[in-house]
Amino acid sequence: MSFFEFHADVCLVKCQGTNEILLQGKLKDGLYMFPNLVQTAFYSAYTTAINTGSSTYHLWHSRFGYHAQPRVIHQIMKICNIPFTAKRELCESCVVGKSHQLPFNASQTIYSKPLQLVTPAINTPAINGATHYISFVDAARYVWFYLIHTKSQALTVFKSFKLYVEKQTGFPLLSIQTDNGEEFLYFKSFLLSNGITHRLTCPHTHEPNGSVERKHRHIVDIGLTLLADSNLPMHFWGYAFTTVVSIINVLPTSVLNNQSPYYLLFNTP
Repeated sequence: MSFFEFHADVCLVKCQGTNEILLQGKLKDGLYMFPNLVQTAFYSAYTTAINTGSSTYHLWHSRFGYHAQPRVIHQIMKICNIPFTAKRELCESCVVGKSHQLPFNASQTIYSKPLQLVTPAINTPAINGATHYISFVDAARYVWFYLIHTKSQALTVFKSFKLYVEKQTGFPLLSIQTDNGEEFLYFKSFLLSNGITHRLTCPHTHEPNGSVERKHRHIVDIGLTLLADSNLPMHFWGYAFTTVVSIINVLPTSVLNNQSPYYLLFNTP
């Protein structure tokens, strides 16, 4: 430990334990100068990186305060002429800080038979005179697709759908899962009279219906691709979407262990 001792024209730095003079500075132009001091080396980001060997991606990623992207970091290091070849690393702080919501746990329920759970959804747009379409997605990812003019047709279409699938598969429709859309709340009386369970998702959560949401995106993406490849105008969307659903149902998918939804639905013992 040391302490400063000030006099009229001299400043002394002494050791607290022995009172030994360590440094002596003289007053000059209102400042105490220490001529015996040896100038220390000039420090910069460049010398720090070279001398410490600490030019890792994570270190510089954090040093730039706002956790810059790799492209920005490489550009800055190039401008500053600092050697930097580190590869991008996972930053847990970025993952937590830039997440908009907590992860949603996937359902662990296994459905062994067709129609144990069907998820209907109404989406816009549909074409060919219709303004919407309604799809029904089985737990085995098989899709039934109907063009409708108004959302009020949902119950009528559902009744036809129920009769059709039960006749074709030989299995009863046991439950459906929907959001809290008003068009699906009209199903209540019909579902009760037919012993069908109606499962509603929690408000403001779309994750439980993730399979039907992803299926909608799949149908739209491939449908627009077919239209672009055929140079057809957008008012043929309805035909394109119907074709896409037929194709998706018979193609194998990794989600079903490389089997097709059609095979699982109609070949279940």
